Formats: sequence, structure tokens, C-alpha cells
Amino acid sequence: MLKKILIAVAILILIGVGTGVYMWNKPHRKVENEKCLVIKPADLYKEYSADENKANAKYLNKAIEVNGAITEVDKTNGLLLILDAGDPTGGIQCAMRDTTINITKGSNVTIRGICSGYLLPNVSLTDCVTIK
Repeated sequence: MLKKILIAVAILILIGVGTGVYMWNKPHRKVENEKCLVIKPADLYKEYSADENKANAKYLNKAIEVNGAITEVDKTNGLLLILDAGDPTGGIQCAMRDTTINITKGSNVTIRGICSGYLLPNVSLTDCVTIK
């Protein structure tokens, strides 16, 4: 009986290790290869401001493409851009994948990223890339 229990435990450990190795080596998601939901920054911000849960159901963890003017550039920890969403209290926060690109405040850009929700006062997109 003890031998069967040890075999079952060993099998469970092997399954756990195999799953861990698979997840660790899984290819990274590339937003530029995904079909994106195209939306205006103001519309995305308004939907999140009105009902965060409803907007999460629609946009969370999905590839989003927005086009707008940059209101803020922060290079403190990587490269973080804020796009104008027509509201002085918040905007669309874009954490850029490539931190070496040269982007200036006031320029108009098209950005694709993964929506990670509403982090007051901004809607957050991660792993963002610029689209030409």
C-alpha cells in the first residue's frame, strides 16, 4: 500500500514539474501579431470611467490599438507614455516594450498594447509597441 502511495506522489510531482517547465518556456505573447480592438483613447477612458467591471469584461487582457497625442513621457522606470483621453484627470497609460525609442510629448502615435485594466487615474496598456 505504501508503495502505491509513493508511486502516486512521484507521478503528481512529475506532472507538476512538467507543467512548470512548459509554462516557463511558453512563447511570449506578441501584441503586434494579434488581432486588435481599435478604439479611440477617449472612448476607452470613458468606458472604464463609467463602469470598470463592464469595461474589464470587454477589454481586459485583450490587444488594444489606440491613436492619440502624447501628453506625458516618463523615463524613470522604462518608458511610460500617457495618451490624451479628453479628460484632464486621466488618460491612457502605455508601458512601452522598447525603452530606447525616441518619442516626444505632443506627438501623435498609434500604439498597440495589452489592456491591464483601470489603475486610477489611467487606463493601463502593457507591453506596448508603436505602429507605423
